[in-house]
Amino acid sequence: MLEVEPQLIATYVATGKMRIVVRPLLQTGADALLAAHAAECADEQNAFVTMRSALYDKQGTLYTADDMVSAVADIATSLELDRTAFTQCMTSERYNQALYQGYTRATTDGIIGRPVFELNGQRLVGAQSFETFQRIIDGLIAAGS
Repeated sequence: MLEVEPQLIATYVATGKMRIVVRPLLQTGADALLAAHAAECADEQNAFVTMRSALYDKQGTLYTADDMVSAVADIATSLELDRTAFTQCMTSERYNQALYQGYTRATTDGIIGRPVFELNGQRLVGAQSFETFQRIIDGLIAAGS
């Protein structure tokens, strides 16, 4: 999905035709919450997508790190985020409640794994090509949805 998302953003989000809503899935407990919180903290510096992509890219080593908090902070630094502001945000845990609520809503809606995409009520499960999204989104736009 990380290959397709930039195309969706350029074609549809940047033009105001759609928006992307990311719903947290916290299946791996505290580590997943920490990663989701890191993306929210990065968003304070306009780097949500960049951080999320980096977290996915480095997840193999990230989830086995001796100190995941430091590993996430190192990613923030590599993305040239203000490490002090990022660390303060992470320490505050200010997004935890919203992330738990988002997770509860997602599981209530039957979303228990990823990737899952919902396009005006049409659910797609699993990675999809840009052409699949394009066909559905263009159809929804044409229908006035």
